[in-house]
Amino acid sequence: MALKPFLNNLLQKATSLRLFSNLRGDFFGGITASIVALPLAIAFGVAAFVPLGPDYVAQGALAGLYAFIIAGFLASIFGGTPAQITGPTAPMAVVITAFIARFARDPELADLGVSTAEAILLMVAATILLAGIFQIVLGAVGGGRLIKYIPFPVVSGIMNGIAVLIFLSQIRPFFGVGESVSSSSLFTGQAGFNSITVAIGVVTIIATVYAGRLIRVIPAALIGVGAGIATYFLIGFVASPDLLQPQNNPLIVGSIPSALPTPDKALSFINFAAEIPLAKWVYIIIPALTLSILASLDTLLTSVVVDMTTKSKHNSKRELIGQGIGNLGSAVFGGLPAAGTTSVAMVSINNGGRTRLAGVITSVSLLLVVLVLSPAVKWIPLSALAGILMVTAVKMVDYKSLILFGKKSTLENMIIVLAVTVSMVIFDLVIAVGIGLVIACLLFVREQINKTIIRRKYSGELIHSKKVRTQEAMHTLEEHGHQIKVYELSDALFFGTCDKLLTEIEKDYDSKFIILDLKRVNTVDLTGTQLLRQIADSVKDKGHHLLMAYVDMPGDRNKERLRSYLEDVGVTDVIGRDHIFPATDDALEWAEDLLVKEEMRGAQRETQILELHDISVFQGLSPEQLHLVQHYVRPVSFRRGDIIFREGDVGDGIYFILSGYVSVFTGSRDYRLATFADGVFFGEMSILEDKPRSATVRAETDTKLLFMSKEDFQQLTQTEPALAAHILRRLSSDLSHRLRMTNAEVRALEE
Repeated sequence: MALKPFLNNLLQKATSLRLFSNLRGDFFGGITASIVALPLAIAFGVAAFVPLGPDYVAQGALAGLYAFIIAGFLASIFGGTPAQITGPTAPMAVVITAFIARFARDPELADLGVSTAEAILLMVAATILLAGIFQIVLGAVGGGRLIKYIPFPVVSGIMNGIAVLIFLSQIRPFFGVGESVSSSSLFTGQAGFNSITVAIGVVTIIATVYAGRLIRVIPAALIGVGAGIATYFLIGFVASPDLLQPQNNPLIVGSIPSALPTPDKALSFINFAAEIPLAKWVYIIIPALTLSILASLDTLLTSVVVDMTTKSKHNSKRELIGQGIGNLGSAVFGGLPAAGTTSVAMVSINNGGRTRLAGVITSVSLLLVVLVLSPAVKWIPLSALAGILMVTAVKMVDYKSLILFGKKSTLENMIIVLAVTVSMVIFDLVIAVGIGLVIACLLFVREQINKTIIRRKYSGELIHSKKVRTQEAMHTLEEHGHQIKVYELSDALFFGTCDKLLTEIEKDYDSKFIILDLKRVNTVDLTGTQLLRQIADSVKDKGHHLLMAYVDMPGDRNKERLRSYLEDVGVTDVIGRDHIFPATDDALEWAEDLLVKEEMRGAQRETQILELHDISVFQGLSPEQLHLVQHYVRPVSFRRGDIIFREGDVGDGIYFILSGYVSVFTGSRDYRLATFADGVFFGEMSILEDKPRSATVRAETDTKLLFMSKEDFQQLTQTEPALAAHILRRLSSDLSHRLRMTNAEVRALEE
């Protein structure tokens, strides 16, 4: 009776994971994927255990199968890419091969209480275990996003290097030569090649290559292995009966234990871990980190391919955690490290696999192979596996990167690819990645140094602030505005870009105002802060002004950090807080106000209330005409912050500013269109057309205005048509001048 609730609970969990939503497609996809995975698992396992010698060939094959069985099962259940198939991959096999080869030459392992080979295998298990833990941590902290920032040339170099290493590692089994044969004799023809293994390898390669082109129903790797086995038995029956004896036969995989996987590595490692010297742990941790990053990269790249094919979206955080759990399980049961396998996953998807059940079926199918078909697996020739891996290696090469070698524009990236590839072959993966990242960083810094940080530079005689002034004031700016220099900066202000910026700004130290627009600058290093101090001191020594804009943009976290940083290092105090503005337009307006005040004759008028005859529209009128106009205007006053009229209000008249200034805003976000100073008019469209107000106008200071209503202007037109015509001409003249100034600014910005 207790079994029924348990089965119901299990069924509910399976339903929540959507294990049975695509039963038929997942079944055929999983079965087909297992057929492709079988030769790859054996090949990668054998290749990884090569440094241990021929006695560990069968154990290597079993380790490769266990990776698909254990890691594949766990990653399918806990991962974040439902259609993903997890198993050993070429990069993982290469890292383990290099790890084993390094420790196989270490004489100190003989003193750890177990055989050297057993010590190495336990340390391999520890490395894979740590890699799984690192992957789980990487996923938990969102490290999937960070991995995306590894430069593509480095990744391309890694893939090319792995391809070369795989190909080179299979030369011995392909030609049937032992470990005692020197590498040089392999290439001088003095190695004593085994013609039987060469024949089997060649047939396997030909079958694998052409099967993929001619027969798409059956996986190419399976056809290649089948052709290699058939060739092996054909040669055995016809020419060499010794090949039909499995005992002590160095040309085949050999007997594989037919038993369920057991967590024996975990139990053995508990007793062995205390014997490992602290110095050896360093050699375990570094490969573990390498494995975790490489496996994560491999997996996430496969996840992207799966997403594109299935039109889904994977969860990178969950996927890395699931992969980490899978590698933990693989380590405990003595398997190889695993990652997402693009080729096997695509076979599953193309045959209907869409959910986690496909990966589960792949793992269960391979477990049945171990339990039932291991007597047949033992006859697989090593040279046939070598042929499959050679084909895999050739396909792994990033040929796009090779094609780009002859193009000058991509030469720098190709240097990174070549450096990483060569380093992989000569040294190891960690050194290769380090070299690639260093070269990439150096090339990036050089590019930044060669590129100017100045996005655009302009002067105040052509481009003005949004503050609308009288024609007299604008003429002053046209004549003296060259004393205002604006530098729009972009990218990073750091040691690589400071020198060019300083050289350019030094040319303008005689300008009264230098404005630095930091809107597009998010990073300033200590060299950059020192440069800002130097510029500020030099400008102050000449009695001039250095202004900065966009240091603080509310809601922009980068700008908030930049503001705090500049305050902490003292740049804000050196420049002066009153010289730091929220926008370049504000800084430009401040500089213009001061410049106009200094240069205009009768500048004292700036602080006084204007009279009617000071307004440009009424200039040129006789005292009698001015007296007449007085009857049609009335004074009005607004306090700072008062709204004079709002967007959408009825247009009831025109305003003339006697003192103070107002700003024009539009839209829900109150975007400032312009600012009008004393002596200027606004709201003129209300007397020209019968439409609502098109913007909101707010008093920025205590402001005194003259107001002429629409009715007053119409009455003036009827009683004094000549006077009304004069006012209209002056309105048109001022509006035309504003338009010309705007056109000039647009042309200047386009240059």
